[in-house]
Amino acid sequence: MKYLKWLLMLLLIPVVAFCAFMLYIVVTDYRPDWVEDSDSIIRNGKPLDVSKSLEITTFNIGYAGLDKGQDFFMDGGSMSRSASEEQTSKNLNGIVNFFKAKKSDFYFIQEVDIDASRSYNMNELDVLTSMLPGYNASFAYNYKAKWVPVPWHNPMGAAESGMATFSRADYDTSKRYQLPGAEPIPKRYFDLKRYIMENHYKLNNGKELILINVHLSAYDKGGEIRAVQIEWLSKHLQDIYKKDKNYVVVGGDWNHIVSEKLESKIVGEMPEWVAVLPETLSEQTGFRMVYDDKVNTVRNNDKPYVKGENFECIIDGFLVSPNLKVLQVKGTDMNFEYSDHQPVSIQIGF
Repeated sequence: MKYLKWLLMLLLIPVVAFCAFMLYIVVTDYRPDWVEDSDSIIRNGKPLDVSKSLEITTFNIGYAGLDKGQDFFMDGGSMSRSASEEQTSKNLNGIVNFFKAKKSDFYFIQEVDIDASRSYNMNELDVLTSMLPGYNASFAYNYKAKWVPVPWHNPMGAAESGMATFSRADYDTSKRYQLPGAEPIPKRYFDLKRYIMENHYKLNNGKELILINVHLSAYDKGGEIRAVQIEWLSKHLQDIYKKDKNYVVVGGDWNHIVSEKLESKIVGEMPEWVAVLPETLSEQTGFRMVYDDKVNTVRNNDKPYVKGENFECIIDGFLVSPNLKVLQVKGTDMNFEYSDHQPVSIQIGF
């Protein structure tokens, strides 16, 4: 009887530890309000010159840890962190050098780590702001997990990350709008809290330029959460455009193939997480989706990148209001050197 009691106690230890861990995760879960002000990192007061065309570049930098030599466990690989602190720094420097050479007026940047095990606790926002002088910057979190315990052999660990918008012009307001939809319990406690970052810039004609940085959900079974997010976004865009006919650009990582027309351009076998952006988004809003159909913007991370072997498609691009002129849209083929995404730039005129 005595031995049975000790055996039961030994068996209960991992159960109690697991319950205590889950209680800690639930209590400390990041719960943003539906609408919040973004964090203002830099404000320099430089006005927006609307007499010239403007260039916007979007780039999911993959926390500077998903370079061409990496795979990722959620895509069928085994890795959960950058290869090393040195590699993370090398990737981030390559990304910043691209930004500095590009000299766009605006940057939409996704997966910017602030303090995360996967990127060796490097504050990537500090690096970006220090190496991009002359830009305003706003930031908001979409990931605050005390500890992500998967994969079991090498857990992803703590994660604090979000999106940033950089601009040569000073914004009037910058807000974080939480997107609807949540993963089932317990996955939701270890997943991103998806949102859009909406920056308003005053123009000299009495209207506004509204720039929206977006990073929709991924890996949701059947794309059900993404469908709810797109429905919400469609209504939101109609609300902000139809009222005052402001100029609106939505850009970023859509986590959808951005057009049905691009299915024929897919390289490799399509993974389960891939969905196609419904045409109803453009039909309901009157906006048009623009992209460079010659440069794939994402590769699958089931294994390190080998051109022609990994799945590739276009999931990064821009949705543009009908009152804006699209002068050019161009992807930059970096051979996935520093990230599992590639940047896309759009030039607009009024």
